[in-house]
Amino acid sequence: MAVGRPARLSRDSLVDAAESIVATDGIDALTMRRLADELGSSPMSLYRHVRDKDELLLLLIERRAAELELPPLPSDARERLVTLFVLLFDSLSRSPWIVEVLAKGDLVAPSLLPVIDRILEAFVAAGLSGEEAGRAYHVAWRYTVGELTVRHSTERHFAQLDREPLLVRIMAEIDPAELPSLADLRLELAAGRRDARYEDGIGAVIDGLLRLTCSAPTTGGDPSA
Repeated sequence: MAVGRPARLSRDSLVDAAESIVATDGIDALTMRRLADELGSSPMSLYRHVRDKDELLLLLIERRAAELELPPLPSDARERLVTLFVLLFDSLSRSPWIVEVLAKGDLVAPSLLPVIDRILEAFVAAGLSGEEAGRAYHVAWRYTVGELTVRHSTERHFAQLDREPLLVRIMAEIDPAELPSLADLRLELAAGRRDARYEDGIGAVIDGLLRLTCSAPTTGGDPSA
């Protein structure tokens, strides 16, 4: 807890301190009590500047999202989609804690809305209906969140290991008679995990979404027509 004269509180000072906490210990460590202790203040003083923890998290996301700059976008709708999702991925990769917030599904920064708008526009331009575009966005977004979560969790876990990863031993002990495909392709599987690039993965997801939705039969109307 800070000692001496309490720091002058402002919304920016709250956001600064909150970002320091979540960047170090994750969003679950962020409480109004913890934040007040960090600032040498009382929780009640914080409520003069923010309504609750959710508003504070929204301010945190908005600060990072406001740094996003849309690059020149390709005219091809599929390439536009890849460019926009890679932009989101690269931005979120710089602040892994944001993924924890966004994954809860209840908060989104206003500065992210123009990117989402362009993504939906590109799905429609690629031939999807509005309903299909909405579903496609959520599938691609969940892939993005999943990829970010796995990558950062894996990096953090492996950085703390003081032994050979158990996965290496388990894969080495596979019985080819029981699991022939895993035994035959374990090196390729490890290489795929090591060399996987997000832009390749999201490109494949988008290609699949465009093929599936655009080729799906329409419903309604006279079935005999």
